Amino acid sequence: MFTIDLRSSNVSVSLALHEHIVRRLDFSVRRFAHRIERVVVRLADINGPRGGPDKRCRILAVLDGPETVVVEATDADAYAAVSQATMRLEERVARVLMRRRARPLARRRIGPALPPDDVASDEVDMNEPA
Repeated sequence: MFTIDLRSSNVSVSLALHEHIVRRLDFSVRRFAHRIERVVVRLADINGPRGGPDKRCRILAVLDGPETVVVEATDADAYAAVSQATMRLEERVARVLMRRRARPLARRRIGPALPPDDVASDEVDMNEPA
């Protein structure tokens, strides 16, 4: 299981919000848990002390290879921003891992697709009546 680092600025993180973040991350990236080393969740109030409805959730996932995935979502409600960001994280991690798996397959196909000319001409000669 990966480690979760939760950071917030200008947003108070209640126990319920913390549990929501852990639950949503577990639900969205459970199938990739063995490929993720660490997840950093940052919550911020964009408008700061002026007030306003904008809460931003930015999630950074460090994968077992060289890739790092960053997603973010903004909403009036912190819970909704976390839910949107975790859904985006699931999509992006799946896409990165699918591309990683597809690269070696493309390298294997680099060979001649057709048989050599002398093999093809032998087959033609065999079909002609003698």
